[in-house]
Amino acid sequence: MMKRNTSRRNHAVSPVVGVMLMLVVTILIAAVVSAFAGGLMKSQDKTPQLTISGTYSQAKGLSITHDGGDPVALTTVTFLTTPSDMFGSDAAKFAWPIDKSIINTSTGAPIYNTATGFYNTSSFVAGDTLTVDRADCLDWFDNSTGTVLVSPFTTYGVNANARVNWQGDNGKSDYFAAYSFDNPANIGKYFYLDLVDNQRGTIITRAKVTISS
Repeated sequence: MMKRNTSRRNHAVSPVVGVMLMLVVTILIAAVVSAFAGGLMKSQDKTPQLTISGTYSQAKGLSITHDGGDPVALTTVTFLTTPSDMFGSDAAKFAWPIDKSIINTSTGAPIYNTATGFYNTSSFVAGDTLTVDRADCLDWFDNSTGTVLVSPFTTYGVNANARVNWQGDNGKSDYFAAYSFDNPANIGKYFYLDLVDNQRGTIITRAKVTISS
């Protein structure tokens, strides 16, 4: 009886099976990597999308309103004021974060309590308005008349140096007075109010605020 030679056929099949196994392994690895990467992307917080507006009155202070969009956790953001170039060519140097101990909720309580170290409110949502009292906006010293609006010996609010736009030197020099929001000479000028993402260091949204009397 003649035996069939199957060795040649077996040799031909083995490479095909090996290639198929490699393809399967490659596809599985690609699927795992894709799923892992997708999970990482989903786990990353997205930048909130919202708009804010603000008013600044030298007689009443500052208000900040959430006009719509995503809520934000107040622990993750900072409110920043920056004079526009209407104040001077180097106005951008005077960007100033607003101390959260002087920003109040609609009930008049500060959003952050420095005594306890806790937030009195956790989020800023559409329709909310935050305020900074007039006393905590004072940042101007009139050299010509000697009028002191901010005294280094007087504490307004919780922190004597917490202001909407504090330029150091207690605002005494003429140079700094040019950038003071509470300076009557700056009525009609505008500054920028930014909501900044603390983690990324980027501006989430910006509002232009005109100074009124």
